[in-house]
Amino acid sequence: MIYKTYRAPTYREAVLNAKMDLGNNVYIIGRKELKEGGFLGLFTKKITEITVAKSEDKESMQRGKTAALSPSEGKSEETSFTGTPGVSPGKKTLLELMQQRGSEENPILRELKDIKIRLNALSGVRESHAENAHLDGLLRILNENDFSGDFIQKLREKFEDELTVKEVTDSKLLAERFKHYLGELIEVSGPIDVGSGRPTVVVLVGPTGVGKTTTIAKLAASYGVIEKRKVELITIDSYRIAAKEQLGKYAELMQLPLVVVNSREEFKNAIMNSKAELVLVDTAGRSQKNNLGLAEIRNILDGAKMNLDIHLVMSATTKYRDALDVMSRFSQLMYNKLIITKMDETNTIGPLLSVLKPDKKISYITTGQSVPDDIELADKEKLLAMLTLEELHAG
Repeated sequence: MIYKTYRAPTYREAVLNAKMDLGNNVYIIGRKELKEGGFLGLFTKKITEITVAKSEDKESMQRGKTAALSPSEGKSEETSFTGTPGVSPGKKTLLELMQQRGSEENPILRELKDIKIRLNALSGVRESHAENAHLDGLLRILNENDFSGDFIQKLREKFEDELTVKEVTDSKLLAERFKHYLGELIEVSGPIDVGSGRPTVVVLVGPTGVGKTTTIAKLAASYGVIEKRKVELITIDSYRIAAKEQLGKYAELMQLPLVVVNSREEFKNAIMNSKAELVLVDTAGRSQKNNLGLAEIRNILDGAKMNLDIHLVMSATTKYRDALDVMSRFSQLMYNKLIITKMDETNTIGPLLSVLKPDKKISYITTGQSVPDDIELADKEKLLAMLTLEELHAG
């Protein structure tokens, strides 16, 4: 046997290099993903290394066999062996000794051959994934829908490792597997749990301009006007006079009490003195890079001395890198749910779907400025349906 390793930027290129060097009849017996180059761990490039094996041609094998069986020529059985990686000269492997002695029907030999066939079949399946037009088509569609490069690369590696030939060559099955994969990343929370006794306190936090105040008004109308629950509004956004006046107008129209707080102690007293079933809290918009502003909001919220239902509000128009940054930096506010706004202002939801984590459940989505109509409970099937894969089926 001939054993060689090949390295290339992709698995497909590594296999191609092996075939160009040794011919088509090679066995891929190992595969590793490596990183090379760079400086101090930065700017490294990802490469694929494969190990292949190839049987020697019949003429060479016959010469070796004749030499091995011709002690009259002054060559012992041990010295006729040309060598195999990992085996010292003059030693034969068990498999080669069995072949030399004509033990074709030996059960151990048959088992070893069966293992080799299975390994070859497995490597062939993975190679077909790398060359499959349906998988390439799916990844192209995700790219066109602005899914992140990191998301697409992880999906490619997962599907190449796990999917069967049937799944990867059938566009319908491939689309189903993708939606199942994406569905595992999407979790929805259901409606706000309005309890009895102490009020349920829902806090909306997020960057500036994502629509927190309008979303508060929609929730207030849904629970206070439509469901007739006892709702109270609190704003700790003392920096934007216009926002405070806007929420005040909504409160006046819906005949709901509004409390303006400016400190940790005022917030604590407002919660303790509330007679409502549901308290909706509007906060000042903060850039994710404003660590001091985020710490100030955290300090005020901590004054409640109770569990708060904190929702991070994010616009569907947010770019992937920005969304990743927002979710990371706002984590200091201990949010547990997401509200996605402005779904009507974008054609692609790939950037947000790329950053979703199962532990951050989506509670609501908003689809316009109308109060209270343009808000609805997040629904996993509806979110998945927004990603159309008809082009994949057509291909």
